[in-house]
Amino acid sequence: MSSEAKFTGVKIPMRRLGRYEQPLGIDSDDHEIWYSRGEALANLGRNKEALICFDKAVKLAPKNQAAWTFRGVVLIHLKRYEEALTSCDKALEIAPEDKEAWMFRGAALHRLGRYKQAYTSYDKALGIKKTSLWQRLIEKVGNW
Repeated sequence: MSSEAKFTGVKIPMRRLGRYEQPLGIDSDDHEIWYSRGEALANLGRNKEALICFDKAVKLAPKNQAAWTFRGVVLIHLKRYEEALTSCDKALEIAPEDKEAWMFRGAALHRLGRYKQAYTSYDKALGIKKTSLWQRLIEKVGNW
């Protein structure tokens, strides 16, 4: 097994997981610890365990859009696409411009076969603004 794990585009030495493997205690209420442990476990491909951590993180900090987003990522890996979509939507309620949440929302929709909606989400992740032919004509006339 590699000495590094990769999940969110950042390589994390597997030895770092050890600090998150320390007993957290049943009553641990630090959402950052749960988030970090979830990310480390996801980097190792331990998605079921990661989901438990992200669930705890969003319970403790329901406005943590990053935890909602990466909860969605883990759910995609677990092939639970409807739940992933819901999680990404929750992240977008908190941070409507979050490009990662839009990207993973698109991935969940794509896996559900909802391609048109998926591409709309991908466009938002890329910052592409769709305008109708009528809107483009009005803009051209206005700039004339």
